[in-house]
Amino acid sequence: MIYLDYSATTPVAPEALDVFVEAARRHFANPNSLHAPGVAAAQAVAKATEGILTTLGAENFEVIYTSGATEANNLAIKGFAMKNRKYGMHLITTPFEHASVTACFGYLQNLGFSVDLVETGPDGKVALDSLEHLMGEDTILVSVAAVNSEIGIVQPLAEIAAIVARHSHAVLHSDVTQAIGKMQLSFADIDLVSFAAHKFYGLKGIGVLLRRPEALLEPVIHGGKSTTSYRSGTPAVPLILSMEKALELAVSGLDAKIKRVDFLNQRLRHELSSIGDVVVNSPVDCVPHILNLSVLGHDADDMLRHFDEHGICVSKQSACSSGATRSETVFRLTGDERRARTSIRVSISHLTTAAEIDLFVACLKAGLS
Repeated sequence: MIYLDYSATTPVAPEALDVFVEAARRHFANPNSLHAPGVAAAQAVAKATEGILTTLGAENFEVIYTSGATEANNLAIKGFAMKNRKYGMHLITTPFEHASVTACFGYLQNLGFSVDLVETGPDGKVALDSLEHLMGEDTILVSVAAVNSEIGIVQPLAEIAAIVARHSHAVLHSDVTQAIGKMQLSFADIDLVSFAAHKFYGLKGIGVLLRRPEALLEPVIHGGKSTTSYRSGTPAVPLILSMEKALELAVSGLDAKIKRVDFLNQRLRHELSSIGDVVVNSPVDCVPHILNLSVLGHDADDMLRHFDEHGICVSKQSACSSGATRSETVFRLTGDERRARTSIRVSISHLTTAAEIDLFVACLKAGLS
């Protein structure tokens, strides 16, 4: 098998899996319990939480553990909007967000909130003058993903944050799920940050919402005691501890990993440039881990079946939107219906080999003959 779908999910790092198994054995007690095993479990969670913040350089955030990035996005967007609507009901996002973000804005719009999509340039990046124009006294939330999951667009978060920070009641939320382990990150002036472990070689079922103290939320899930007042539920100790390990591994030697992936991306782009029916949709300054291409005149589902028959795993869109007949993300970026209906996402990793890239290209050429 040749796996080129790392942006959908990553294989679990053996070290992270070992931590999970050991924690499941040692820290099986409920960390909310007052007996010795419960206290030990709570202490293990507290230590892992400190480690996560240190690794990310985000010591001034609260960690809210969730079931994944989808829940974290829901809590950030719905929770902040509902808690702070007395200050305004205007929200801003981009056309290139994950479904778990756009669905939240649709939900809030039905409740009477006003939602604007900021303009973007031909490279998909937020047009800063458009954002400046949209911001008003009633704007309370701007949500912009650090990296788009389907094309790999990298947003200028520092510049966006500077604009949002000039408005007293507005905060910036960013889903960084596709950025961790793919680029160096700074959370300066970002107020709410979402991510999930399974995108950086951790286990599924655990995610995080980082919250600055001033970004107050309305809980989405209610119940008993947990690690925070913002999300009820028994803390998943083994998942939390394994996520800390996965995160530590993901950022270790990051520059070298990025350099390797960039080499593979350039190799793939070079090979694709000689294939007449293929158009690359990802701009050159996207994260190198994601390359979106269109095979003009060939149905995307047929191409995926062709690759699958030859043991090659790629995707049509982001995994959460793969049932759609066309890629709305590609259409918004290119304005080309044909490219949107024939697009394929190849997502690679530092684990990918040059031989795998070459076999993908050979298989693609065979599918066109």
